[in-house]
Amino acid sequence: MTDSRPHAGKTVLITGASSGINLGIARHMGGLGARIAILSRDQARIGKAAADLSNAGVDVLAYAADVRDPERLSEVAETIGAEWGPLDTLVCGAAGNFFASASEMSPNAFRTIVEIDLIGTFNAMKAAYPLLRRPGANIISITAPQAQRPMKKQSHVCAAKAGIDMLTRCLAMEWGPEGIRVNAISPGPVADTEGFTRLAPDAVRKNEVRQALAVPRLGTTRDIAQAVAWLSSDEASFVTGSILSCDGGMVLGNLIPPD
Repeated sequence: MTDSRPHAGKTVLITGASSGINLGIARHMGGLGARIAILSRDQARIGKAAADLSNAGVDVLAYAADVRDPERLSEVAETIGAEWGPLDTLVCGAAGNFFASASEMSPNAFRTIVEIDLIGTFNAMKAAYPLLRRPGANIISITAPQAQRPMKKQSHVCAAKAGIDMLTRCLAMEWGPEGIRVNAISPGPVADTEGFTRLAPDAVRKNEVRQALAVPRLGTTRDIAQAVAWLSSDEASFVTGSILSCDGGMVLGNLIPPD
């Protein structure tokens, strides 16, 4: 019997997918019928994520890989290609964050975030490009409101995410003629993720964040995953070079970072 799920037969590669938003994307897209390849630096964590997905009925491949290592990413892409053939969607989700003022941050700390977020995104795109190079394929990067809105103690993240936004637009222009759409999604505060725990470590701060949003609730991993499902579908076939805010209105400017 034909699988009628909307992403049946599609192949999706997701970086940074051992937990949080990216694992939520993997779970949702797998539930919609896609085959899911996931990667993350930690072998144990990515193995556990793969086991959880497999137990949920998802067809999954998992790889330990650091997005800062382009040679390893190319190896992973070649292995996926040999196993499953071309990719339909690449989700670039690997990221890092911490709060620190520029005056107190070491050059290495700043460089680390730029290398993971921005350069890691480029590395993943470049490695997956041979598997994506055809009409109907697409790339979705996970950016952040900090790309558009400056925030104290987030200079490293603001710089890296702004770079991702511009990289998205540039590659949409370069790779569009080959059929590849390139977009990004900008999540706001998503409950029960490591990033949000750093932003709001206690109940008081969580409530402050919630009330500062135009939609006064915290996001869920499903909110972001549903945006990925639409943006990677044929329904969004005329959308490229776009930064889709899925942030409850965080980018509008009411949220004040912690001291």
